Amino acid sequence: MVDNDKCCLVVTTGGTGPAKRDVTPEATEAVCDRMMPGFGELMRTESLKFVPTAILSRQTAGLRGSSLVINLPGKPKSIRECLDAVFPAVPYCIDLMNGPYLECNEAIIKPFRPKKK
Repeated sequence: MVDNDKCCLVVTTGGTGPAKRDVTPEATEAVCDRMMPGFGELMRTESLKFVPTAILSRQTAGLRGSSLVINLPGKPKSIRECLDAVFPAVPYCIDLMNGPYLECNEAIIKPFRPKKK
């Protein structure tokens, strides 16, 4: 999707826990040029507001070319909580990588972009 279709954003769900079969972070690290640890840090911080086991989660994000890859948890409730936390930074991250300008329905979620001087 990134290399062939030039997707600027890839979102995965699940496979981020400590179980042996949970290898999504390793797969992401293997294909990314650079990692973006702040995404995982924020997702765990947000999840800790709801469950003490959030420290077991290994969500991460990375950059491959001009694309952002984000690993979300697998449970729908957790996906929503984590996505709500990190998504405001996604459009600006893609802007910084010279990707397409992403518009959002601000009634649902408001992206953060620094004000231009």
